Amino acid sequence: MKQLVVLVGLPGSGKTAYQREHPDWVVVSRSAIRQTMFRLTFDPAVEPTVDRVFHAALIEALDCCAEVVCVDEPNLAPAERAGWVEVARLSGRQPIACVMSDECTDSSYESMQRNLKRLAVEQPYLRIRTFPRTAYDALAAQYEPVADSEGFVEIRRAPRATLVRPAPRQAARVHPEREPLPLFSS
Repeated sequence: MKQLVVLVGLPGSGKTAYQREHPDWVVVSRSAIRQTMFRLTFDPAVEPTVDRVFHAALIEALDCCAEVVCVDEPNLAPAERAGWVEVARLSGRQPIACVMSDECTDSSYESMQRNLKRLAVEQPYLRIRTFPRTAYDALAAQYEPVADSEGFVEIRRAPRATLVRPAPRQAARVHPEREPLPLFSS
């Protein structure tokens, strides 16, 4: 059966590195939308547009032929995750929670800071917004472990992903057996 994989973890906990280890997944991520469309890491002024694009992309992804659609977002609280369980069921997909390793907040924060520095070097056109420790700690305080009662058919504990830097981008590979996403079709 098709799945909706919901990643759960703080920024810097390895969610994006983990989903990159699964190249056959269709991934929907606000962070990727910000970086691709707006060339920035965060700006409250563009969030309404990011949200609209995210939801439109998610609707299309859920309707496509992919076996696994992945939501690469923090999903820290049960209320956020409940929405994904309902979306999975409405779209005929099994809801799977994939929880990043339970490491200390210090380690995840340091990893996130390294990721921002790396982005600044690898993608100099991006406008990088800092993420102060106080804001990170406030976000971390919202985290609640995923409970069996939340409705996921499976709760996976993801090992810390080992991020392997991809080679420079080449021309996109064409997969003739896959249909393109029917974006914004009627």
